[in-house]
Amino acid sequence: MAGRTAKRKAGGSVHARRLRVALVSGIAIWMFIVGRLAMIQIVHSPRLAERATDQQVTEVVISADRGTIYDRNMVPLTNNLTVKSVCAYPKKIESAHTVAHALARVLGGSYRDYLPKLTHNGNFSWIKRQIPPDVATRLAALDLPGIGFLTESKRVYPFGKIGGQVIGMTDVDGNGLSGIELQLDEELTGATETVVHLLDCTRRQTPAPACTMIEPRDGASVVLTIDIRLQEIAEVELERGVREHEAKTGMVVIQDPKTGEILAMASWPSFDPNCPQRYSTESQKNRVLTDQFEPGSTFKLITAAAALQTGAADRTCVYHAGRGKARLGPCTIHDVKKYGWLPFDLAYAKSSNVCFAQIGKAVGGVLLYAIARDFGFGCLTGIGLPGEVRGVLREPDEWSRRSVYTIAIGQEVAVTAVQLIGAYSAIANGGYLMDPRITKALIADDGKVLEETRPSVVRQVVDQRVAASMRELLRLVTVCGTGKQAQVDEVAVSGKTGTAQKVQVGKRGYDPTKWIGSFVGMAPADDPEIVCLVVIDEPKGRGLGGVVAAPVFSRIVQRIVRGPGYGYVLSNGDRSEGVDGAPDLHADAGGGGGSREPGPFDASAASPSSADQTGSATDVVHAHQAGGNGGRGRSSEATSDVATSDVASAGAASARAASEEDARSWAGGVPLDVLLPATTDEETVEVPDLRGLSVRLARRTASAKGLLVSFDGTGTVGSQSLRAGSTARPGDRMTATCATR
Repeated sequence: MAGRTAKRKAGGSVHARRLRVALVSGIAIWMFIVGRLAMIQIVHSPRLAERATDQQVTEVVISADRGTIYDRNMVPLTNNLTVKSVCAYPKKIESAHTVAHALARVLGGSYRDYLPKLTHNGNFSWIKRQIPPDVATRLAALDLPGIGFLTESKRVYPFGKIGGQVIGMTDVDGNGLSGIELQLDEELTGATETVVHLLDCTRRQTPAPACTMIEPRDGASVVLTIDIRLQEIAEVELERGVREHEAKTGMVVIQDPKTGEILAMASWPSFDPNCPQRYSTESQKNRVLTDQFEPGSTFKLITAAAALQTGAADRTCVYHAGRGKARLGPCTIHDVKKYGWLPFDLAYAKSSNVCFAQIGKAVGGVLLYAIARDFGFGCLTGIGLPGEVRGVLREPDEWSRRSVYTIAIGQEVAVTAVQLIGAYSAIANGGYLMDPRITKALIADDGKVLEETRPSVVRQVVDQRVAASMRELLRLVTVCGTGKQAQVDEVAVSGKTGTAQKVQVGKRGYDPTKWIGSFVGMAPADDPEIVCLVVIDEPKGRGLGGVVAAPVFSRIVQRIVRGPGYGYVLSNGDRSEGVDGAPDLHADAGGGGGSREPGPFDASAASPSSADQTGSATDVVHAHQAGGNGGRGRSSEATSDVATSDVASAGAASARAASEEDARSWAGGVPLDVLLPATTDEETVEVPDLRGLSVRLARRTASAKGLLVSFDGTGTVGSQSLRAGSTARPGDRMTATCATR
């Protein structure tokens, strides 16, 4: 009995111990759970909430469309393509090696290229951006775990290399890197769109009921002044010229002189922004803005204009060019031929260095510098493209004793192509330096014009009388001077050749084996509608501008006239056909319709407005002429050995007559329709009968008589303003009315 009682007591105590252990354990477990819940709800709550959001919510960024770049006729020069990009979610990849090998088979390259992107600790990595559609289809068919696709916009350039340096390019994220793409990147980019999506357990996306959305804004589009047809002609003929002469590089610029609009801007070697990895950094440069060079004889335009503007010389002056060289001051100046006595006109046509060194001395350093500065040399043009340089035009107090002679013939000064063509455009339009323009307007995707650029006069650099005289001199260059290879059958052209040695790198003096040949021309000669500059850098051989660059100019103008450019050169009407539905940009000077505005070329409209200038040449000229010398304005630096008063009048008259006869023989017996004055006031010609002739044959027939012809209409000549068989003076103008039979 006692034993059973003892057993019951022992069993009861064990049961009680078990209950106590269970109670304590239960309390401990509940306390742990409560503590854990407290930690989760209080301590770790923010971090866990963030992780939950990452797992359940994602933001999808939809980029806005980048604005389109158009040419002046609303032809798209850029497009945006929707493409696929490959990405990886590393945490969902089980066998990185297997996936890497599969990616290498489809995308190319080695599996080692993809392995680091598949094994890092992040949640996302790019595999390859913007792949071709067929490659995306093949990769999607493999259904690789942890590999996904995102839709992106890719910038493409439908004309490839044509205009590549001007248009520029973007990176893979759509950011502008060069050209217009960089200069107007902010305007072209627009604003992006962000949408919140919810994710389920399989990471399928569903738009949240209360998703946050920012309305997208597509980038504005840009309308350029470039005509892609002229751009293609310029690039094709430039490459042809460079390859023909085995040159290093080359440049072509075509400008509308009356508005400052750039119609074409080409650099060689060329560059295709669709595949920039295939081209060197040098090929991507827009050399028209970034390269500076000594202009050589093309700078004589400035010297001649300065002489005529200041009165330091006129077209009756005669100079002694010597026997191919002359000692002037501290330097010896050389010519390519022994010219002897030359009148001002033929000194320019033959590009005599000896004569123009004398003319530069007569003008004087201060005035020569001031007028060159007014023409825009040594200053940024502000054209609105990245990479532009100033060139080199030193202040007169930095010149040496020889500088006035050498700068007058285009040495000791460096220019850019856009500066040089701007100076010639000023002569072409009557003496006004225009702001060069590359953009016409910014437009929204609905066609609304957001911003528009208009022609702007920087200043009047010479008066219209001097500009007209300079155009006559430029015509003489192509008729009987160094630029005869620039001639075009369909239209009379004018211009100036330039041949310059290149400075030796790291040494003093010039490299005897490296040259730059250039030609700046205008068409038509009497009332230029386009100005074209051709520069051929380091051609094989001496590289005379009249041999290497003038033929390129001729082919460019000929192709423009025969192809898309009838309205640019031979017609006063609209210059472009336009595109249906294109916004009205109030086009000026042929920009998609409309006529030129005469306002900028009124004398009252000329308004010097450049803070970058050191002074106005006009002011200096007035101050100089006030000093006396009978209004001739001779520079105080002029010496007796260069003054035309030293030339005996009898010798000058005989030399002038001989030079005029020489010029006529160079012209193939065709009297010069401009330029050389008649030998007597009574000189007359018989007016030819142009009726029934084509425009080309009528122009040639009239030119043979020294007469200028303006044509009204197309086809054959039906009537003419001067009666056939009547008398007229060389240089007189007549109008021929044409009609199509």
